[in-house]
Amino acid sequence: MPRLSPPSAELPEGHALPATRVAMPVRKRSLLLSIWPFVALAIVQTVLAISSLHILGAMRAFSSGESQWSKGQKDATYALARYAVSGDPAAYEQFHQGLHIPMSDMQARLMLEDQGYAARAQASLLLLQGHNEPEEINALIWLTVYFRHTESIGELLGRWRDADEPLHELQTLGGDIYACLQLAPPTSEQKQSWLAQINSLQIQLSEAERAFNKALGDTSRAMNKWLWSINIGIALAMLSLLMGHTWRLQRKTARAEDALDLVSERASTTLAAIGEAVITTDAAGHVVYMNRAAEELLGLSLEQLVTGKLVQHIHAPPAFAGGDLGSAPPLVQTAISEALEGREHPRDTIFRLYDAQQQVREVKLAFTAISDDNGTTEAVFVLHDVSQEQSYIRELAWQATHDQLTGLVNRYEFERLLGVFLAQTKQSPTPSAGHAIMYLDLDQFKVINDTAGHIAGDAMLRAMSAMLQRCLRAGDTLARVGGDEFAILLTQCSFDEAKRIAEQIRDAAQNVRIQWGERSLSAGISIGLVKLAAPLASVEEVLRVADMASYGAKQRGRNNVYAYDPGVDQEIARYVGEMEWVERIKAALEGGHFCLYAQNIVALSTAADHIAGGGLHIEVQIRMHLPDGNIISPVLFIPAAERYGLMPMVDRWVVKQTLKTLVHLQKTGQTPAITCCAINLSGTSLGDERLLDFLQEQIALHGVDPRTLCFEVTETAAITHLPNAIRLVNALKALGCRFSMDDFGAGVSSFGSLKNLPVDFLKIDGAIVADMLNEPAHRAMVEAINHLGHALGMKTIAEFASSPEIVETLRGMGIDYAQGYAVGRPQPFSDALTVTR
Repeated sequence: MPRLSPPSAELPEGHALPATRVAMPVRKRSLLLSIWPFVALAIVQTVLAISSLHILGAMRAFSSGESQWSKGQKDATYALARYAVSGDPAAYEQFHQGLHIPMSDMQARLMLEDQGYAARAQASLLLLQGHNEPEEINALIWLTVYFRHTESIGELLGRWRDADEPLHELQTLGGDIYACLQLAPPTSEQKQSWLAQINSLQIQLSEAERAFNKALGDTSRAMNKWLWSINIGIALAMLSLLMGHTWRLQRKTARAEDALDLVSERASTTLAAIGEAVITTDAAGHVVYMNRAAEELLGLSLEQLVTGKLVQHIHAPPAFAGGDLGSAPPLVQTAISEALEGREHPRDTIFRLYDAQQQVREVKLAFTAISDDNGTTEAVFVLHDVSQEQSYIRELAWQATHDQLTGLVNRYEFERLLGVFLAQTKQSPTPSAGHAIMYLDLDQFKVINDTAGHIAGDAMLRAMSAMLQRCLRAGDTLARVGGDEFAILLTQCSFDEAKRIAEQIRDAAQNVRIQWGERSLSAGISIGLVKLAAPLASVEEVLRVADMASYGAKQRGRNNVYAYDPGVDQEIARYVGEMEWVERIKAALEGGHFCLYAQNIVALSTAADHIAGGGLHIEVQIRMHLPDGNIISPVLFIPAAERYGLMPMVDRWVVKQTLKTLVHLQKTGQTPAITCCAINLSGTSLGDERLLDFLQEQIALHGVDPRTLCFEVTETAAITHLPNAIRLVNALKALGCRFSMDDFGAGVSSFGSLKNLPVDFLKIDGAIVADMLNEPAHRAMVEAINHLGHALGMKTIAEFASSPEIVETLRGMGIDYAQGYAVGRPQPFSDALTVTR
């Protein structure tokens, strides 16, 4: 029956169970710690057994030696008795041979008792002469040397020692008998005496022999009993140790089994609780385990799937089961089969498969092999469901590249696509039919937002985007690149065809209507069409020129198409020049490349001089100085600043620097003092509702006397922003500031609006003044404006007074002040104080 418990396998990332790594040296040390008592007892048992055998062998050697010793002394006594009776020399020789055996053993024992193991070599020779077995000599020496002080061996050696004196006496008696026999034949009485002595010595030696044998037997029995006791004790100790160790092993095994059960239970709980599908197969791919998530994914229980082939129960969607193998993702079945064969796919590969509800799921597949010495036995597959994650990624990718309101490509993605297209076009060797780009700006869209609200504006944008999509060809790219701006990339499209499409879009835009309550809202569209040709090569340059073309369409009256061919049209070059000035203006503001000039305004009568305060009356003008030292007139860069919304920043810079310079000049006490300083404010600044707060803050910050300040606004700006202009004039005049209306006479509504603006000075437009000596009509206009100003209580200033004749004519007309090269050229602000009045 297959195993249904969770395998010991790698878990998915984030759900890994704690793992214990045991190195091989630790395992060996643990094994030695477990068996060392047994090893020690085995060594002791082995040593004891060897020692026992050695002791028993030594005892046998004593027994064998006693036999040789006893036989030798008996042979010696018998031979000496025959020699005493017969005088046979052969008998005497036998006596010496027999006596030599016990005497050699005795000498060997005496040497060992006296010198110990140091006399081993000589003792060995003597014991060999005593007819002892050569293999037993070492045992005799070992037992004599190391155990002579023990009770048993000491008693045995003592009994051996009892035979020493009889042997010496027997040796002496043999020498005496030999000496007597050499002198004269012995008498009967002598023979009887010799035999009696020999017999007595024989009896002593026999008694010593019996005592030695008894001691040897007692020692052998005691030694056997002692060895048996030790062996039994060690056996009992080993048995006790084995029982104790077995008990400890049983407890340890029980604890290990409990721990394994706990780990297995935790693993089962963890695998059941995690969201990843975990499936274990054998080496052939048959399922042996899977957790609850896997059962839910496949729609089959473990009991239904067990022993079945995993790949037979996982199915890929049809769209991914075939087709272009180079672009389609790999099949999960193939990945599982290849993993079992040892070939894995990268772990970040996304696979698609059907779940139990036949819904497409996106998963990542992790694989871990479980191996032994014979190779892979099992494999663990973890299927991590990343469907929601991938859905979020696709949604975020779509949001990053598309406009939420219209669903069109956004500016970022359009610029990327345009960049890729330009790069491909540059590298393509084959000529194309042509390409173009449109930049579309809705007309009067702000009016819809302001009058009907932003929701209505959003509805109009959606309606326009739907119309644009209907007008385009397959393969064209439409994007929303701004609030009310769209861009279209037309590929493989001639310029004439692009013009036709642009006109079609313009016509269709006029028919776009949305019903908003009781109102029908519509908006026109201004289209800038640009041919993608040299020198347009970068995304930034193409979009800048397209934006300028759209601006050109608005300049032509809105609801127009402005088609720009870089090889023919030169009008856009002017806009390009303005854009270059925009960059210079920004750089000048950031890098401090602006400076202030001042031009005198001279009173043409004593009364006018008194009204101006009796001091200097100047107009502050801005200049740009280049790194090469050249000074740039505002005529060159102010139009670009006004067109592209930079004038508020320029005006604020002029105000700050003018007030700072005035404070510095007042502190130094230079004369003549400036009693009226005119500062120009642009129409854009005049429309800024925050301008008043800014001016009041700067006047208070620098501590300048407001009565010395005069702010100039043009009649066109004042009329365009009349409510703001009236509020600004009234508030600053309440502080003591004065106002001047600049370029009066250039507009078409000037006379009717003068009464609404309580200005102090009326500046006659310089274009009228400059040629009034040659144009009677202009002279009449100057006189009329002068009379009108005086009638309204205003002082008049004539600009462009470039010659003394003009100055005298102006004086004769009753003009109050003149400004122009005839009365003073513009100079750096601080140098204006040196101008003579």
